[in-house]
Amino acid sequence: MRSSRWVLIALVPLALSQRKNSLTETDPKLALDAAPKAIQTITAVDLERHAKKLASEEFQGRLTGTPGQEKAAKLFADHFRQLKLKPLGARKRSKAGPFAQGYPIELDGFGAKTGVYAATGKRIAKHGAWFVRFRNKSKVEVKGKLVFCGVGDTAVAAKASIAVLHFDTEGSRDGRYLMGKLRSLASKAAKFGAKGCVLVMKEMPSPLLAAFGNSGVSFPGRPAVSNPKARRGRGGNISAKVPTVLVSGKDAEGVLSRIGLSPDMAYDAEEDLAVGKKSKSNVRLTAIRKKQKKKALNICAYIEGRHKKLKSEAIVFSCHMDHLGLTADGGCFNGADDNASGSSTVLEIAEAFAKLKPSERPQRSVIFLAVSGEELGLWGSAHFVDNPTWPIKKIIADINMDMLGRNTDKVPNDTVALTPTYRINYYSTLARETAWLGKAFGLQMANGDRFFQRSDHWNFAKKGLPVVFFCDDEHADYHMPTDTAEKLDYAKMEKIARLAFLIGYRTANAKGKPKKLGRRKDWFK
Repeated sequence: MRSSRWVLIALVPLALSQRKNSLTETDPKLALDAAPKAIQTITAVDLERHAKKLASEEFQGRLTGTPGQEKAAKLFADHFRQLKLKPLGARKRSKAGPFAQGYPIELDGFGAKTGVYAATGKRIAKHGAWFVRFRNKSKVEVKGKLVFCGVGDTAVAAKASIAVLHFDTEGSRDGRYLMGKLRSLASKAAKFGAKGCVLVMKEMPSPLLAAFGNSGVSFPGRPAVSNPKARRGRGGNISAKVPTVLVSGKDAEGVLSRIGLSPDMAYDAEEDLAVGKKSKSNVRLTAIRKKQKKKALNICAYIEGRHKKLKSEAIVFSCHMDHLGLTADGGCFNGADDNASGSSTVLEIAEAFAKLKPSERPQRSVIFLAVSGEELGLWGSAHFVDNPTWPIKKIIADINMDMLGRNTDKVPNDTVALTPTYRINYYSTLARETAWLGKAFGLQMANGDRFFQRSDHWNFAKKGLPVVFFCDDEHADYHMPTDTAEKLDYAKMEKIARLAFLIGYRTANAKGKPKKLGRRKDWFK
């Protein structure tokens, strides 16, 4: 589903606990005017460049533990290395080098040779969503002739055959309902004696792809991911009574061609006439299980503060770089808003801090943290706060950026959702000053409290640390393959990123630490 000091600021402490309600009496534009020139290096052009890169198919949807997410981790590490930031990881053997912090995960998916094969050994369907009951086996395979059964006339499915059914979504937009219907059809085919089942359709609708993605269904190219140390997570192989695969597009056409059917004959008016047609030769469904233990990666770097004592304290800028990975039809969840948008802001904020003059460096240190596993249960940030590479008691605040590039009904243009707001007990001087500074950028603050426990700042908040979270809102493309980079408002992202930089900069320079305020009547009372 989202900071800048001057000489006078250095002399007058900005700890909100000491300023009481003076924020309402001061023009926030004065703080913006006093910001270091490095803030201007955060631009819409650069944010767009980073976001388009991370949301491209090159990164394969960035599912935690997969090559796409590891590539994103390397991108962050390379960027931090080029900026000459200091590494704050714990893994030297990773491709990301000393910037990487690892935690254990387990992948359970399908091997590369999983597919539908002709008798000649040629693979006729590579992509698809598989429903297989492996039990203790590493390979499940069935052979037989394909029999077309229309939309469910499985009575024609003779024993030793593989039923081919047209999976008709009937206009349903409920992905979970469609997943249930898939299993029901496979069970029906098994009841009538089919050894296996192939479900075909022109294209998989976005709600179904999203249901697969959100439930963590594994299929070729996308394993289920689990964390042995996490309390919860998502993912797993969904089984059916007989080996079943749902295919679409070219993969479906390859299957139908074996029966001598065109897509028109299988999907449209001539469908009834095609029922009962068989392939001339056997076809093989092969599902290979691939399990792997490995390390998921967080990437962490910092800029050292310039105060002899205060540099041992730090603020954190956090974002999650992971998303949902590949789709069942061979595409990917681009995850532009979620969360190439927040990732690009942290990349830009880090660059702005790196370009500060030595005399402009903040008193405290500044940490830049890109985590994995957010979509699976906030795993990466949980691992960081439980196994910190910087003493957790020396971290004074977390500024989290996750989904901040879209305009919605609740969060329109020139508005950003913020949490914690004054409505909940976690409200702090950090959030109050953020709302105040937002005025200088022409940004209104919307209520983002319903997301307070849904992104990585929550793990810092549970440790008692002041946090602030920038986001937009859930929209029609949330967790859909349609969450693409051209839909982001980069001018708005520039404002939010500069605001985040400035609040971080001022917090890192303040004599006092951010303090809890609890519930209030409004932002400034």
